[in-house]
Amino acid sequence: MKDKDCLFCQIGAKEAPAEVVWESGEFIAIKNKYPIAPVHVLIMPKDHVKKADVATSQSGMFWGKIMPVVFEVVALLGLDKTGYKLVNNGAGYNHFEHEHIHVMGGTKTEPGGET
Repeated sequence: MKDKDCLFCQIGAKEAPAEVVWESGEFIAIKNKYPIAPVHVLIMPKDHVKKADVATSQSGMFWGKIMPVVFEVVALLGLDKTGYKLVNNGAGYNHFEHEHIHVMGGTKTEPGGET
């Protein structure tokens, strides 16, 4: 289901511009418009999935579908050989309620600060 006011839903529906690096029927990976690393991609479902809806112990099905996509994109970008960082913001740290995962890399130092 699409939320007409959600930018990520608009990108998934090709109604808003984005630089797509990978896509399937259910998920899309785009370059971050405001990167904090040389490689900074966002991976998200095309349909609107609220962060709060998948931040539960009952949301394994969603994570079981998106994580293989994340690792496919990591390999596609060659980050599996050079290093990468996955970030998932929530509970006030996120700018968008549409669930997404940041994939960052392409630098000799840890992107986005040390964890």
